[in-house]
Amino acid sequence: MSGKKIIQICVALVLILIVGIRGAYIKHPVLVGGTMGTRYSITIKGYVSRSDLDEISLRIEKELDEISRQMSTWEADSEISCFNETDESGPFLASADFALVVRRALELGNETEGAFDPTLNPLLNLWGFGSESEERRVPSDVEISAAKDNTGVDKVWVDKDSNLWKAGPDVQLDLGAIAKGYGVDALAALLAEAGYENWFVEIGGEVVVHGTNPDGVPWRIGIQYPSTNPMAEGRLQGIVNLIRGATATSGDYRNYIYEDNVLYSHILDPRSGHAILSDTASVTVVASSCMDADGMATALFVMGSEEGLVWVEEHSDVEAMFLVRGADGKISEKFSSGFEALTRYISEP
Repeated sequence: MSGKKIIQICVALVLILIVGIRGAYIKHPVLVGGTMGTRYSITIKGYVSRSDLDEISLRIEKELDEISRQMSTWEADSEISCFNETDESGPFLASADFALVVRRALELGNETEGAFDPTLNPLLNLWGFGSESEERRVPSDVEISAAKDNTGVDKVWVDKDSNLWKAGPDVQLDLGAIAKGYGVDALAALLAEAGYENWFVEIGGEVVVHGTNPDGVPWRIGIQYPSTNPMAEGRLQGIVNLIRGATATSGDYRNYIYEDNVLYSHILDPRSGHAILSDTASVTVVASSCMDADGMATALFVMGSEEGLVWVEEHSDVEAMFLVRGADGKISEKFSSGFEALTRYISEP
């Protein structure tokens, strides 16, 4: 066999080997699926082997299933549903993660002086936004007052052994305003533990990122233009650019009651029991953890831009942007002092 022929064979074998190796890896894989009544999306920068991707996918699905098993009011046999249904004050032995989220939710309730409240399930069901609701409607003041008797951060507590207690049989938890954020943090921890350095994790619009995107620049997170018009679906108000951190947005344009030309947001004010009626269209929060960003976005929406921006300036670990509707319907942006610098925010034209 000639030397030329040997070289040709060697080159062919090398090419086959390269193709085989590259075929065993996926470049910038994206994982998507359903969870908590919404969708999740994960992007990992770089090449990931199929076997590693299969392994991390299984761990992700297992983690999300476990969070739902603990914290979803839409699952009749979940821990939170069992706690809500029990007539006993306690102790209710909770999983460590469930207890952790409840404890942090109660802390946020106290830190925000009641603007955040994880015990709103009776009111959410009354308005039609809860898992046990039959219809969406604007309840009477009498009905709201009766439901409020069973809400408040003083109605639930967690002891040192992770036991949950409640003040009465009709006290119920709803972690919908914080559990997604916790889920994002949990998935981010899985990716970090697996050794990945550049990734994007999102559940229903709540996001944690680390490192840079496949283009080598900060991850770009779109902030939706707040409109109830289906024609505006996909339109962006602006872009947040992050290398590290969490962001969450709460708004009134996705889930609401429209009655007598009035839009009643699904976000209720725990202090009054009524749906929020204000000029605030949405709030975007950036924080170190998505669980905090998720809960804070809800609380700041309840507060509104004036009270909310004062609160943010008193807390060094959080920045926020309020989108506010003017009398003419136009949207304006109001920022905390460090939001634009932290996020390199770009407003869309």
